[in-house]
Amino acid sequence: MGFKNEFLSDFSTYLKDKRKTFFLCFSIFFIVVFLFLSFYVVDSSPKSWDLLVSQELQEEPSAILDVLMKGFSWLGTVYVAAVMVVVFSLIFLIFKYTKESLFVLSCLLSGGVSYVLKMLIDRPRPTTDFVRIVEETHYQSFPSGHVLFYTAFFGTLIVIAISSGILKLSWKIMISAICSAMIVLGAVSRIYLGAHWFTDVIGGFIVGVLFVMFTGSVYLRSKKKSALIQE
Repeated sequence: MGFKNEFLSDFSTYLKDKRKTFFLCFSIFFIVVFLFLSFYVVDSSPKSWDLLVSQELQEEPSAILDVLMKGFSWLGTVYVAAVMVVVFSLIFLIFKYTKESLFVLSCLLSGGVSYVLKMLIDRPRPTTDFVRIVEETHYQSFPSGHVLFYTAFFGTLIVIAISSGILKLSWKIMISAICSAMIVLGAVSRIYLGAHWFTDVIGGFIVGVLFVMFTGSVYLRSKKKSALIQE
């Protein structure tokens, strides 16, 4: 019996260390990719694949598509994004999900992260020389602040849904699918509107994933600790 308990304890420790190792490896991978991408885009000239993706997405513009893409993009503007975060955070707080409320509220920090990176890398926005500009934008281009926020906010909701103990599997899948679709559509809208290059969007997504990885790990650890205390 003692040998069995010791074996289970050692195996549990191994799995725990393995998760930490995976987390560290994925974090380093995304950080390295982002650094390479940052150096790659640091000069102002658009890259061939940036031009290719923009041309493909803007190949058949229409007034209806312009409105739809502006709508998806509008959700990522500073004030709308802040309201979304605060409203969702308050909803969780009202139902006494304090940890979830703070986890969602942490998404406000993504705006500061985006601003600092934009200032440091200082990549110009796409111009009418290369793309069709549907929406005028401000600040620098890399990484995409909209995509960073979309990934952070909707990624946070995915983590909450998947780790939930009260949601059915079907609900977890549906919420994850909707949130993933919002991230993709938000990214597509930024390129279609001529606000960003493809590499800006990829950069925003990478930083957003890193953001959710770190804030999510804090949330999951605190949630696990609370569960152990209750037991």
